[in-house]
Amino acid sequence: MLGALALSACSSNPLPPLTFPQVQAVGQLSEYGTERLRAGEQCRAASATIDAYVQCMKERGWDFIARGSVYPAPECWSIRTADDPRQMPTAQCFQRSAVPGAPAAQP
Repeated sequence: MLGALALSACSSNPLPPLTFPQVQAVGQLSEYGTERLRAGEQCRAASATIDAYVQCMKERGWDFIARGSVYPAPECWSIRTADDPRQMPTAQCFQRSAVPGAPAAQP
């Protein structure tokens, strides 16, 4: 790294600025993660049933994740199909909607 900086100082063509996609992705993840957690807490407090909770999240721009075998999908769908309002799915069970406020898809 130090050698690249030394070479760029001596050459007439400066190196492009360094970027770190992983750091940018973590920044976006933390931004959406915080927003998703806040929405989840608010919807959980305002909902008496899991269906109402999922609909509230949908209205705030978050879709319930698709069924699948990759974590956290199996756990999320197990909680959702158990339909126990004392155990609501966590915020990690939701992903950013392509179209916020769109009608909810049937599971």
